[in-house]
Amino acid sequence: MDEMTGRILIAEATAEQRILLRAKLASAFYTVTTAESGAEALRLAAATPPDLVIAGSMLPDMCGTTFCTRLRALGGHRDTPLVLRSDEDRPEERLALLAVGADDVIARSDGELLLARLRNLLSHARTRDEMRMRDDTQRALGLAEAPQGFSRPPKITLLPLTADPALDATAAQLRIALDAQLRTAEPERLLAARAPASEAIILIDTGCGAGSGLALLSQLRMQRRGHPPCIVYVTGPGQPEITAKALDLGADDVLSGGLDPLELALRLPRLISRARRVQSHRKALRKGLRAAVTDPLTGLHNRRYALPHLARMLEQAQQQAEPLAILLADLDHFKSVNDRCGHPVGDQVLAATARTLARDLRSADLVARFGGEEFLIALPNTDAAQALAAAEKLCRRVATQPLCAPQVTISIGLALSYGPDTAEEALKRADQALYRAKHAGRNQVHLGRTALAPPSLQDAPRALRR
Repeated sequence: MDEMTGRILIAEATAEQRILLRAKLASAFYTVTTAESGAEALRLAAATPPDLVIAGSMLPDMCGTTFCTRLRALGGHRDTPLVLRSDEDRPEERLALLAVGADDVIARSDGELLLARLRNLLSHARTRDEMRMRDDTQRALGLAEAPQGFSRPPKITLLPLTADPALDATAAQLRIALDAQLRTAEPERLLAARAPASEAIILIDTGCGAGSGLALLSQLRMQRRGHPPCIVYVTGPGQPEITAKALDLGADDVLSGGLDPLELALRLPRLISRARRVQSHRKALRKGLRAAVTDPLTGLHNRRYALPHLARMLEQAQQQAEPLAILLADLDHFKSVNDRCGHPVGDQVLAATARTLARDLRSADLVARFGGEEFLIALPNTDAAQALAAAEKLCRRVATQPLCAPQVTISIGLALSYGPDTAEEALKRADQALYRAKHAGRNQVHLGRTALAPPSLQDAPRALRR
């Protein structure tokens, strides 16, 4: 699909309609192909799949329902966006066409609404194609999850802007048609931070102040970008300008003839299924990101996460003029544990040590498996005396933790950052301090030299006090 436009196939019975529509779409920078019959359009769609199809509701060789059915049966066109155009707005025809797979039915006179609908449908198609590409990649890697169907009742919120005595009856019909969890809300309630989550919001703007819901639509779309529900904007008949604006402001679908429960029941399942696929992909992405920065054995953050996070902690410490303590902890004689007891026991030692190191840390502290048997701990707003006390406590806890291996101890190198420092510089000082702790006998803490640290705490070895 082109980055900003798309390839559109037009099937219209008259040359005049084809020429007018082609000119309108070409001026909007779409690439257009035309057909004068349903059969020709189906051949073109099979040979060169378009990004979107526009067809008349009555073609010379077939009606709109037949064309929809045959297009959907073509390989690769189950989800191709399809808009039907008719001379009149006939609700019965619209429902019949939606039931066989049309995405929308628009009057030929509503040119601006048509363009807004094309932008809306092509945007959704791009999202769908991106998700399919990710699915293909995950399948190739053996990471694909089973697709989720429309298995649980959808959570739907009706949002009327004015009182409607028929709303309760409409809600009852919709609840039965979709087996939905349905509720009615006021705008202020829905915009509240603790408003219950909905998968679909039906914004009903059919009162006297037509268009008054557009600002609310923008608020809902901006406020819920992290967990966006699908939004259906409902207007009264004869308001194509408002309907077009609603689509451009982020409505996923529109009803332009008032709140019809039958039409809504045809449109909503597709919208909610798509929204669930998007949410599923976002969850998979978050899960993948967590896996990329998490050590699978210990559950701690890994080096990939720790380095940039430590850099941010150093920047924050400098901005707030607070000390940051950096500890590098390394298990003593860990190779001999693996050699004598086996790698499964070594893994148990690593996992138990990780739990011990993380047990009493604050939410702002960082603990990560930095590589092999080495761990990184960063303690914000912690001076040398506090850091030494914390490090010695960790040494004691590791030495006394119940394990199936012989006594396991840990050595810790400690560096303090009191001013401008890079992560590499701070880690180098902590590593040098760790080296000294190892050579001084292990199972102890060593405070490394820090240019801006108080003189009394410079280069101070601290053997573990029992």
